[in-house]
Amino acid sequence: MAEAIYVFYSNNEFLLNHTVEEKVAELKVDPFNVVRYDMLESESDDVLEDLQTVSFFAEKKVIIVKNLNEIEKEADSILKAWVTYLEKPNPDVILIVVLNELMSDKNPIGEALFKYAFIEKIREMDKKEYPDFVRNMFKKYGYTITDSAIDALLERTNLDFTLMSQEAEKLMLFSYDTKEIQEKAVLLLVSRNLEENIFELTNALLAKNQTKTIEIFYDLVARNEDPLRILNNIVSKVRELMHTKLLIEKGYRQEQIADHFHIKSGKAYYLVKNAQAIPFVQLESHLKKLSKLDYDIKSGKIEKKLGLELYLLGA
Repeated sequence: MAEAIYVFYSNNEFLLNHTVEEKVAELKVDPFNVVRYDMLESESDDVLEDLQTVSFFAEKKVIIVKNLNEIEKEADSILKAWVTYLEKPNPDVILIVVLNELMSDKNPIGEALFKYAFIEKIREMDKKEYPDFVRNMFKKYGYTITDSAIDALLERTNLDFTLMSQEAEKLMLFSYDTKEIQEKAVLLLVSRNLEENIFELTNALLAKNQTKTIEIFYDLVARNEDPLRILNNIVSKVRELMHTKLLIEKGYRQEQIADHFHIKSGKAYYLVKNAQAIPFVQLESHLKKLSKLDYDIKSGKIEKKLGLELYLLGA
């Protein structure tokens, strides 16, 4: 029955968990009556027993089950017990099944879920939806956030919602008195990791934004990042863009490119966008010059920090 069993599935762990928490809040069940199981760790017998148990403290209880697909290899008697429950669920319990991928309807559990559960795929958000999502994330806790702060947060977290949520806690604590998140707070508290810095540095370099390129480089050096490591990462990003251009020419789309590089959809969006905007010969030229610089540094012709700094200034 749809009102007793829900299935939510997505590869985006954050949006998946966010949707589940919203559903729990909508059901207005006391947190004491929300029970969570992960079938990687729990026994089916324990979960099934809990599903059949009447809630003594409230009208309803919610049981959230992750990785239900892990029971596919269990004994037939266990599978039959699950199917029996799904066919006739306990009216006192709301079951929420959380999956990364929808189970096949060719398997008994998957078939039963298709028949008796409300199933929803959590879609990836469009990039233009991100600002409102961030704004509402803070609004829920009584905070406001400026547009420039949103842009800075999205940039520094590289559209990673899990990281964004973690950083939001620091930002709210910092702005507790005013309840307003300003850009300066984001710039002060939310640091880029090396990969994100290199991504931004490479983009600025290829866009000939010398001011931003040098700013990011100095920031990395101030954090004791090895200039040779920075150089190697820039080379890697340039090669990635060249590779992406070749994939685009072969007809690959954003989702396929994300799968190819094993990266998130948000990052693939920027990768495709940048690859389309920069001529292949320009990328090839940078790669040759960077390779020569790498050789000059390793052969002792030039000091590594000075060499990379001069290259970035003259690029």
